[in-house]
Amino acid sequence: MKRTGDQAFIKEMNRSIVLNLLRFHSPISRTQISVQTGLNKATVSSIIDELIHENLAIEVGRGQTKVGRRPVLLLFNASAGYVIGIDLGVDYVRILATDLSANVVSSQELDMAEPRNVASVVERIANTVTQMREALPPSNLGVIGVGVGVPGLVDYSHGVVLNAPNLSWRDVPFGPLLATRLGLPVYVDNEANTGALGEKLFGMGKEVSHLIYVSVGTGIGTGIIVHNELVRGSQGIAGEFGHMTIESEGLQCSCGNHGCLEMYASERALIHRYQMLTKSKHSSEDILARLQSGEQAAKEAVHTIGTYLGIGLSNLINGLNPSLILIGNRLAQAGDWLLHPIQQTIQTRCFSVPYAPVTIRMSALGRNACAIGAAALVLHEHFAGPQSA
Repeated sequence: MKRTGDQAFIKEMNRSIVLNLLRFHSPISRTQISVQTGLNKATVSSIIDELIHENLAIEVGRGQTKVGRRPVLLLFNASAGYVIGIDLGVDYVRILATDLSANVVSSQELDMAEPRNVASVVERIANTVTQMREALPPSNLGVIGVGVGVPGLVDYSHGVVLNAPNLSWRDVPFGPLLATRLGLPVYVDNEANTGALGEKLFGMGKEVSHLIYVSVGTGIGTGIIVHNELVRGSQGIAGEFGHMTIESEGLQCSCGNHGCLEMYASERALIHRYQMLTKSKHSSEDILARLQSGEQAAKEAVHTIGTYLGIGLSNLINGLNPSLILIGNRLAQAGDWLLHPIQQTIQTRCFSVPYAPVTIRMSALGRNACAIGAAALVLHEHFAGPQSA
């Protein structure tokens, strides 16, 4: 005879399986859910009744069938609650409110002037989130949690920013601080990890099981998906390929090393390269605007950045054999001007076998990739069943 605890576990696991099938494959009928999950129709009907009662599932009419009664179709009700996703950049904070399918409902962006004092950053974010939360339409669940992507090493299980060189943060319990201020669950991860998760669940990565998301902003980070799972490594800090050495006696990086990729292929590298060409200093936004207008110096600067980025990506392709690489963050706005030198460099530096099937694209989620991924982090945790534990 099974113990009550075992029965409760199985019930919770079955509910999670049905709910997540509904989340990603609706509209779907009870019969289809039964067939795809292997659960009997009575169990499925009981779970669906619960989800309808909780407003997480709604009936949306009847489907088509060749014989018999047309089945009632069910839809996941994404408007039953909301999530806050935050992209904590070096000089900005992008905050999105999304529904339960990561569709953006509202957004705000804050300029972050130096010094980036932890307490003041927490307070500004908390105040903005509170205002956005109050402006959201009523819902059954309200805001279920907050996700944050940070450019640095993160202890995901404790929400601690271990080291974010570009923010000058070390051992900052950012998750607990923000959670205390907001009274909500807060999940903190590396911003490239959140970008990868966002693309996997809601972007161009839905149909692939091996992808790399490369965040090219002030620094460079990579989020790696292998067999549909985010790779965190033994200590949870995998993916810092922006700090791979590509010049043995190169420029000193904020991490303390010399010759890191991000010193040659990031936003600040673009600013430095453009300054060398024109003897004038401009922001990356200004350089990208000049690029779009066809300025030759901007083209040359972006081409150089793309060549170096191609060198780094060649190493990732040879070592990890992904099927899809997505480039996100602010430099993705350079589009084909950046993509072409990347592809040219990869063609000459990669082994032909791992390179042949690789697709390289700009992120479909654009500048929202990190924040949507941070929202996806909350959804992933909230709807994870007991089997995840």
